[in-house]
Amino acid sequence: MPKRILIVDDDPNIRRLVALALTDDTPYEVSDVSSAEAALLHISRQPVDLLFTDLRMPGMNGIELIQRVRQLDPSTAVVVFTISPEDLSPQLKAELQIDYVLTKPATAEQLRLAATTLLDPIKPVGSSRPEAQSAEPASGSRFSQRLAALRARQSPPAVNSAVAMRLTPNQPGRSGRSYSEAQLERMRQALKDLALAPDVQCAILADMSGLVLSHWSRRRDINVTVVAALAAGNTLALAEIGRHLGQQRPGHLVIHEGQDQNIIMASVDDLILLLAIGANASLGWARIAALRACEEMARIARSE
Repeated sequence: MPKRILIVDDDPNIRRLVALALTDDTPYEVSDVSSAEAALLHISRQPVDLLFTDLRMPGMNGIELIQRVRQLDPSTAVVVFTISPEDLSPQLKAELQIDYVLTKPATAEQLRLAATTLLDPIKPVGSSRPEAQSAEPASGSRFSQRLAALRARQSPPAVNSAVAMRLTPNQPGRSGRSYSEAQLERMRQALKDLALAPDVQCAILADMSGLVLSHWSRRRDINVTVVAALAAGNTLALAEIGRHLGQQRPGHLVIHEGQDQNIIMASVDDLILLLAIGANASLGWARIAALRACEEMARIARSE
């Protein structure tokens, strides 16, 4: 299911420009309304993942709208774009949990960067975006945390380099691995195809070092970074246990059955695929699907 974005502004020209920026070659489902009252009606009928809102509007203003949205769904990401950012004190930003503040007129690049970082935190953020780099997220917000994490994961780009992500080796003496943007995009698509299965609640692809390459989840409260690190540690620990017990070849699949959810972890080469599925889902299907998907992503990783 595509992530949903709602744009709220009383100026139709601004709504049109923001909508164009957020729908140009993006996977998002974008809607726009002209008032805070219409936004609340829209959200009550169809919850959204990200809210872009102005502050000064006739009737209910943007601050009141955000307060009401927080009551409806505290997990909704919020971006404020306004000609009067001084209306938002640091205390008010923190109280409303505003993720990002943009000063009008915002560029298309800044708008897309905000949406991508909040809705697709695994997608690499390029360093050749001076406009987006100059914008400042709300201090301590989810945006600033995710953006910092994304930039920290990427090496400075070399001239004519095809490398989109360079991974830290998980064992001494190894040189690590580099993935191009094309490889990462193919991995994301493969993970998406698997994650769209009705029984899949969460799917995470990570490197053996614990770095997340891509993920998909029906829930927004999962800390995929922590889960990936734990999955990598568990995989390495099980391999070490097997070695001490005399196992000649480490296993590639672990299934943890729970009363409300089953977890499947598959590993191939330096990749780990973790699936969370419903307790009533077929474990046989999940086992085969996880192994096939992990092997396909390993082929993609070796293809370039």
